Amino acid sequence: MDVFKEQNVIRQASKNDSTRKVLIVFVAVMAAMALFLLSLMIPQLLMFGIALAGVSLYLGYYFVTAQYIEYEYILTNGELDVDKIIAQRSRKRLCTVQISKATAIGEVNDSSDAETDGADTYVVASANDPEEQDYFLRVKHKSLGDTVIIFTPNDEMLDLIKKSLPRTMRS
Repeated sequence: MDVFKEQNVIRQASKNDSTRKVLIVFVAVMAAMALFLLSLMIPQLLMFGIALAGVSLYLGYYFVTAQYIEYEYILTNGELDVDKIIAQRSRKRLCTVQISKATAIGEVNDSSDAETDGADTYVVASANDPEEQDYFLRVKHKSLGDTVIIFTPNDEMLDLIKKSLPRTMRS
């Protein structure tokens, strides 16, 4: 039987993200004002200064919206793809792993540090939400080496992942 499950998880903004957004808006507005005032002082640069002020405001908008991140988990016949989607305008494949090559899986908590330490690669694709439980999946990957994926699957996705695990890990 073919298995296909797709799940989107929206990353919750942290305090650092909010501070970064305010700083970006402040810098963009100040740069636009400075360019506009400079263009008023030098009449020959009026159109050029106004255009640069508009570009400054657009770049501020672009960088603020780039802080909106979501992750997509796609499970297809024992293969888990983890994608990062930025502001619904660009997508980046973080990793693709075979769940049958997993060496450990569990909830992320204080006692899981021993199982996640010492990996070659860490892929953090969690919701950053304290109300939802994060899980880790440790996998041997051919190009990334010993990889730990930290993600926030829902119950249905977690059950399907557990069915694809090696027999020794299913319990």
